[in-house]
Amino acid sequence: MEVLLFLIAVTLHNIEEAIFLPAWSKTSKYQKTVEPKVFHFAVTVITLLACSIGTLYLLWPSNIYFQYLQIGLIGAMLLNVIFPHAVAMIAERKYAPGIVTGLILIFPFGGIAMYHILQVTEIAISAVVFSAVGTGILLLGIILILFVIGNRFFHEEHR
Repeated sequence: MEVLLFLIAVTLHNIEEAIFLPAWSKTSKYQKTVEPKVFHFAVTVITLLACSIGTLYLLWPSNIYFQYLQIGLIGAMLLNVIFPHAVAMIAERKYAPGIVTGLILIFPFGGIAMYHILQVTEIAISAVVFSAVGTGILLLGIILILFVIGNRFFHEEHR
């Protein structure tokens, strides 16, 4: 149940970003401007990926690979609330898309889900840090690739 609530939080967080981030990126000093269609494509794929990881963990919770993927996803999303969302909000002194759901959904449900997984598995805290950082780097790489694919796909329709 904890992981399911976390996945709902991730989905709502990504919806908040999809609604507000493209317009916000046009006025941000730190965020490169993103086209709505490209961003919506990338955030949709990332959301489906996160839900797939959660589903695999929920179906096979004793699988060590799915445990590490899920704990890594949770950790990466908790880090994501801090950087870039909280940092952007503080630096720009205005709302940064994703901060609301990050603070009221990702932090509490991510924290509860992580606590639950740590109680039912033998994953060490050091492995949580490694998994969170590794998953975060992997997700950043995937997002960059999705932006390239999205830019090529959506610019093709303008030719």
